[in-house]
Amino acid sequence: MNAMFKKGMLASVLAVAASSAMAASSIDIQVTGKIVPASCTPTFTSGGGIADFGTIKVASLNDTTATSLADTKIIPISISCESPTRIGVTFNDAHSDSAPTADLPVNYSDTDFALTPQYTAGLGMYNGKKIGAYSMGIQKDAGTATNDTGENLYPIFSTVASAVSGWGGKGGSHYLQIVTDKSETYSFTNVPGGDAPVAQKQVNFKVGIMAQINPTNDLNITDEATLDGLTNVELVYL
Repeated sequence: MNAMFKKGMLASVLAVAASSAMAASSIDIQVTGKIVPASCTPTFTSGGGIADFGTIKVASLNDTTATSLADTKIIPISISCESPTRIGVTFNDAHSDSAPTADLPVNYSDTDFALTPQYTAGLGMYNGKKIGAYSMGIQKDAGTATNDTGENLYPIFSTVASAVSGWGGKGGSHYLQIVTDKSETYSFTNVPGGDAPVAQKQVNFKVGIMAQINPTNDLNITDEATLDGLTNVELVYL
C-alpha cells in the first residue's frame, strides 16, 4: 500500500470521526419514577376468617330435602390503608366445582341470603357428591361497618369497578347480598343511599354466612364428612 493511499484512508477516517463527534453534541436527561396508590392491607380481626358450623349429627338433617342450618356465622374484616383510599372487594368461590347449578331448594331462616347460583358457593364433596352450599352478605345495619374514626359506613356495589358513580344497594333488610363469581365489586359510602365509594383510611365490616346441607339420602354418609367451603376475598383499588 503506497503512502498516498494511506493518507487518503486516514483522511477519510478522520472525517467520519469528526462527523460522529458533531452528531453526539447533545445528550438526553430522562426523568422516571412511579406513582402508586397508598398500600392497603385486609385482615380478619377475629376468628381467622373461619365460619365453623361445628359438629352436625346426621340425625338432625333431612333425608329427602336440604337442611338450612340455623346459625348465621359472622366474619369480621378490616382493611387498613396508609392514607385515605377508594377501595373495594370482590368474592370468588374457590371450590366452585361443588357449587349449586340451580336455585337452592329451601329458604334460609334469614331470607336476606340469596338462593340463586350466582350468590351461592360450594361446601366441598363427599364420595363424589356435593355436600351443600352457603350464601353470604355484608351487614348494613348502622354500626356494623365503620371507618377509623367510628363513623358509620354503608355497603354499596357495582358491576363496573372503575365507575365513579352509579353504585347502589340491593335487596335485603340487614345484609347486602354477595355474588361469588367476582362479577360485582363491593365498597362503602359514608351516607345512606350514597352512589359512590368514599376514600377511607380504614374500613371495618362484617360478612354473614348461612349454609344448607343436601339431603342425607343423596349423600349416604357412612363416615365423617367435612364441610369445605373456601371463598377468596380480593382487594380492589378503585
